[in-house]
Amino acid sequence: MSRRTASLWSIGLFLGAVLLVCLHRPLLHVLEALPLPDCTFYRTTGWLCPACGNTRAVLALCKGQVLRSLGCNPMIGTLCAALLCRYAELVCTAIGKPRQILPRRTAALVIVLVLVLGYDIVRNFFPAITLCK
Repeated sequence: MSRRTASLWSIGLFLGAVLLVCLHRPLLHVLEALPLPDCTFYRTTGWLCPACGNTRAVLALCKGQVLRSLGCNPMIGTLCAALLCRYAELVCTAIGKPRQILPRRTAALVIVLVLVLGYDIVRNFFPAITLCK
């Protein structure tokens, strides 16, 4: 990616983030008021699926409750951390000092996926570790 393109992307993403921060209260009220469907997998099997808790995790993150968000489902926190690292790489490229923060090897991705999905499986057997009620 060229330095100019990285600069435009980093400025645009920063302005978008500022807009989201400014509008997060009204958006939070809209999200909380939405009628969300039940999880078919949970209703059928009684077990939490890997996506169970994502909505509660996003709402907790919007309220600034990071640990509760991670307890509901760590996928959202993992995604936010990866996006923040990718944005840092983009800014470094824009200022002319490209850095690679996120590992590009498949093994690193597999390790993260195994940890997150492992938590999703373990929380079915030990519901007390889920911090989201």
